[in-house]
Amino acid sequence: MKKTTLGRVFDRTMLLYLVLGIVNYGVCNAIMLIVHHVLHVDRTPSLLLEFFLQTGISFLLNRYVTFRGIEISRWWPLKFVVSVGLSYLVAKVLLLHVFEFLIIRRPLCTVALWLHRTVVPDSDYAKFLDSLVMLGTTFIYCVVNYVGQRYYVFRPRKQDTECPMPPAGRTDGGSVPDPASDPGST
Repeated sequence: MKKTTLGRVFDRTMLLYLVLGIVNYGVCNAIMLIVHHVLHVDRTPSLLLEFFLQTGISFLLNRYVTFRGIEISRWWPLKFVVSVGLSYLVAKVLLLHVFEFLIIRRPLCTVALWLHRTVVPDSDYAKFLDSLVMLGTTFIYCVVNYVGQRYYVFRPRKQDTECPMPPAGRTDGGSVPDPASDPGST
């Protein structure tokens, strides 16, 4: 039975990526917000710290847990760096200003104000908006990073999907029938 497009996208690999990513996202963002608000480090160094932590943990989880059974290209380390760099550029550099505009100015400022009054009414509103922008761009980074990791970095090699591995013990590549499996050969 052939999988649908949605079945190929929302599979076990995505579920595993999401679960591990949510844990990674939560831990790294908690560290980022503590560094930014408690230690009073500026936004850019806090985002960079969170980026490097999240990238390092993401690399280890993706390579050794999420995509471990997939034979990948020998160029995957370079592809990983390119994918993460482009994800960072798109989310943290380009979309940061768009997200800032949507939350701080219009049209999402009323939603942000409602969230602030509901979630943390006694906190500084400017810091709350800053945190929303930081968390939003990190979420966008995670989505772009997943697409890059799954469909660019850790995509199975073409020859592995077209020519499956021969059965164990076969040295001829499986192109001709195995004489040992022929019942008339004994």
